[in-house]
Amino acid sequence: MSIDEAELMTCPARITLDAAQQKFVDSLPAPAPAVQSELGCELERGHDGSHAALVQQVGETMWWAQWTLSASEINPYTWCPVRQEPPEVEPDCSLFEGHPGRHSSSDRYWVSGDAA
Repeated sequence: MSIDEAELMTCPARITLDAAQQKFVDSLPAPAPAVQSELGCELERGHDGSHAALVQQVGETMWWAQWTLSASEINPYTWCPVRQEPPEVEPDCSLFEGHPGRHSSSDRYWVSGDAA
């Protein structure tokens, strides 16, 4: 079993949505085929602030679970507008607008303006 570099750089924090949070997600107008109740933080390891994981997308709104050791909530965001320059295979940041730390795609983290 091998661990890829992206896995080593991603925050290892996890959360399980509580019943009220799961009910809220299930009530959204665009139900996901299989909303997971256990989510992993999608931010870079060592990030500032709360942890975050994408829960559901409804139109242009992304619903993100955010949590600390003492609290959790689900908040609406739009996609981060930053693009990689030059464009890579996945040129867009896959996180929410205003996220802490470096930008992320499925295979790497970068700072805006970085070359590949």
